[in-house]
Amino acid sequence: MSKEEHLDYSNSSNASDLASKPVVDYDPNNPVDPNDKKLKWAFRKVDATLLFILFLSNVLNSMDRANLGLTKVAGLEKDTGMTGSDFNIVASIMYPTYLLFMLPSNLALRKFGARFWLSLITVLWGTINMCMAFANNRTDLLLCRLFLGAAESGATPGALMLITLWYPRRMVTSRVALFYSAFAAGAIIGGPIAAGIIKMDNPKFRPWEWVFFIDGLATVGFGLLMFIFLADYPDKSWILTRNEKAVINECMARDQIDGGRRPVTYRKLLHHARDPLVYTQGLILFTANFGVNTILTFAAIIVKNMGFSPSASQAMQSLPGLCGFAGCLLSRYYPKWFGSHYRSILFCSTWLVTASVILMATSNNGARIFALCILSFGAFGNVGMGPGWLMSNVGGPTRGAFAGAMNVILGGLGGLCTSYIYRNKDEPRYLFGHGMNLFAALLSIITATISAYIIHLRNKRKESHPIDISNMTEEEVKDLETDHPEFRYVY
Repeated sequence: MSKEEHLDYSNSSNASDLASKPVVDYDPNNPVDPNDKKLKWAFRKVDATLLFILFLSNVLNSMDRANLGLTKVAGLEKDTGMTGSDFNIVASIMYPTYLLFMLPSNLALRKFGARFWLSLITVLWGTINMCMAFANNRTDLLLCRLFLGAAESGATPGALMLITLWYPRRMVTSRVALFYSAFAAGAIIGGPIAAGIIKMDNPKFRPWEWVFFIDGLATVGFGLLMFIFLADYPDKSWILTRNEKAVINECMARDQIDGGRRPVTYRKLLHHARDPLVYTQGLILFTANFGVNTILTFAAIIVKNMGFSPSASQAMQSLPGLCGFAGCLLSRYYPKWFGSHYRSILFCSTWLVTASVILMATSNNGARIFALCILSFGAFGNVGMGPGWLMSNVGGPTRGAFAGAMNVILGGLGGLCTSYIYRNKDEPRYLFGHGMNLFAALLSIITATISAYIIHLRNKRKESHPIDISNMTEEEVKDLETDHPEFRYVY
């Protein structure tokens, strides 16, 4: 078999230039050993550049989302004249536009490239957060949050797609876990930063206005840096050598990912849209986001209603944030420790059930803060496991695009639901909100069990009745994606 050239056609404007200059080549008959030192070193460089950039972007995303709850305890609700469920409406209003613009944003990402598009939307949502500092009433906040949802819609699915294009399936779960741990990292530093900002004595802005403005300004600056350092594909990396690009491309081709260069077709899209496994695995993020958004948006509010001062409640958000960060980082090792993604999700969900029961059963402040910490540990663990499990079972760009979008849509719906479960009329115990977290934890156990059962049946069927590919063309074989007889779903 002759050598194949892998070209980058991600941007049609420079496709002709690339066509005359092969980027890298590899020998299909001489596969790279996954334990090869050169390959490991190449992926370490990818971790230090691409993954680190995506991680920092997600940290800022987390801080920009969490600052709504942090500013409420600093006087946002009173200064803007909000009463009753107004705050819940403001918190939730970003999700309709977040879901509505997700598909157009993903299409724009594929057209313009991740480097340009992710940098642009990062600058946009940072600018919108700065505008929230000038909000005078509920209407101003609603408009800002609507635009914020549209701007943020492409960030997470775009990052997930990049991870599947740069890493083979065996590495996806651990990298997705690291990516999602940034949400918890944002909670760790966001609360103390907000507590410090509200102590600023400056007549130009009220304390909560400074929180929005400074967080937004930092996001805008980082978005500009992303445009300089981010790369769309390994072929375009500024840090990888030619040989490192070659071994990564071969590794990706051997993993049946094909570097994401095969076109996404509507026929295959509809095929994967009818697959129940995509939805059962996607629901794991839906359930996990109940706990995650409880920590990001409502933890400081819950703590303040225990009798703590605004600055203390903001600073104490770092405690559950730290536990969530540890849970998300450790989740990358769970499949190895517990033998499967399924058992790992059961482990995380057990923490969620325990935390919800404690929050509902006691009014002791120490016990409730401890429960928030283990709620965060379990929720962020499932946030690392759920999407990682789903994206480990894509097998091709079409399923990867659809699964990534559906995963984030369901996660967004989880955030939308959580916006309404902690209501002013339920303070200070918030039994309804804690009960909904218990429901979400039990649902995650059910959906994970269904997913594991489907995977077991499909892998068993592939062993007993594999598809005959002897009379298929090479293109037809590549289009099989997860239906390929050698493909096995990750349990």
